[in-house]
Amino acid sequence: MKRFYFIFKWVSGFFALLALDIFMEGLVFEWLEWNGTTKNDWFFKLWWSLVLLWLIFGLFVLYLKFYKNKNLNE
Repeated sequence: MKRFYFIFKWVSGFFALLALDIFMEGLVFEWLEWNGTTKNDWFFKLWWSLVLLWLIFGLFVLYLKFYKNKNLNE
């Protein structure tokens, strides 16, 4: 059950990152009038870095939870 709880939290993290992106693009960058300019490039570099780190972290933990434990039980 802990594996599926982790998967739920991991997928929820992706939705949280997506919600952050939508909030920033839809409200903050519109308010600052940064949409369509290069002023928001720092945010997208940071955001994609976080998404990539979240993906690598989750895949690593899933590997440890599913495959390492499976090999120990055999």
